Amino acid sequence: MSDTILLVDDDRLVLEMCKDALEKAGYRTVCLQEGRTVTSAVASNRPALIVLDIMMPGMDGLSLCKQLRSGPDAFRGPIVILSAKRYETDKRIAREVGANSFLEKPFRPERLLDTVQDLLTRRIAVRFWGVRGSIPTASRDAVGYGGNTPCVEVRISGVDDLFIWDGGTGLRELGRALRGAEAPIHGYILFTHFHWDHIQGLPFFEPAYATGNSFTLVGPAQPTAGLVQTLGGQMASVYFPVGLEQFGAHLSFQEIDEGTAALGGVQFDTLSSLHPGRALIYRLRHEGKHVIYATDNELPLGWKAGARSAPHEVERFIRFFADADLLIHDSQYTPEELEGRRGWGHSAWTDVLDLAIAASVKQLILFHHDPDHSDSFLDAIGAAVQERIAESGSGIACELAREGAHLTV
Repeated sequence: MSDTILLVDDDRLVLEMCKDALEKAGYRTVCLQEGRTVTSAVASNRPALIVLDIMMPGMDGLSLCKQLRSGPDAFRGPIVILSAKRYETDKRIAREVGANSFLEKPFRPERLLDTVQDLLTRRIAVRFWGVRGSIPTASRDAVGYGGNTPCVEVRISGVDDLFIWDGGTGLRELGRALRGAEAPIHGYILFTHFHWDHIQGLPFFEPAYATGNSFTLVGPAQPTAGLVQTLGGQMASVYFPVGLEQFGAHLSFQEIDEGTAALGGVQFDTLSSLHPGRALIYRLRHEGKHVIYATDNELPLGWKAGARSAPHEVERFIRFFADADLLIHDSQYTPEELEGRRGWGHSAWTDVLDLAIAASVKQLILFHHDPDHSDSFLDAIGAAVQERIAESGSGIACELAREGAHLTV
């Protein structure tokens, strides 16, 4: 193993303990006892990971982490903050300035080693809690794929924060699964847009009522109202008996637009989708892995058929999706259904598959199933997908999203 770990701590005993544990595991270490020379040490040693004590002479670990994450030469690898004080504020600030993990002293060497190995294995775990579009489906013939509306849980190795794409009715099931979590839950809920099927789970998300938890609600800026008004509106007394202000968890709100945002030390790129109103596509970038969530996006029907080149909008998506490890994309309709529903903001599965192949996507998950599509109907689409892949000669892996399904990238 050739990964270099930069250790920065003014406590010599802690420094030696960390150095010994990591070098026994095969890592090369570079040790510093103050923060002023860290920038030059990063430039000369190109570490795979940095461990920073929160309190050091010269520059504290939080300020140093913020500095390392900024500018054109920003450090993109994982950063671990160490602290002898159990302050939730320090943990929150550490996440905000770009730290990937936070370890409280004293800790056993094995804890540090597990954290480092977890961060450097570059795993992204995805779980589907809601895969249906437009409205929840309680039909008996839709049990196999699930009836809850969009909600996707994302866990990143070594990153303490929880990431959730969309807050459809599947968010309630995720909240139930998080009951009894030992540590306070810190997370981000990233909304693609605010149509009902993407927000209706928020009032039923149990962790949002628990004091000690904290969530940042992220979504596209709207021309008529801020996120508090937009998300809180569905919980006004005329619609719901409990208001947003009665959540016990600490809530913060972050409006974003097309571009790049660092959330909890993780990079997210965003692109506007083709959907009524303002809606975003998210691309998660972590340690060379790309996972894209593109629900509610209407591709031109039959864009590839007979065309010498892809339409401009499709080219935009091909560039954004290029070489993704995993693409989760809206595929609500068949081509025949889309003929009568153009402008509604959803794609035919055939166009999505053609797009993923054109973008050299490694794995495609077809998502946002129509509420009228039964299990047997979706099974038939799945079979047609495999036939189309075989005809194309592509090596892409593709399946239809199911509630409860796990994927690891």
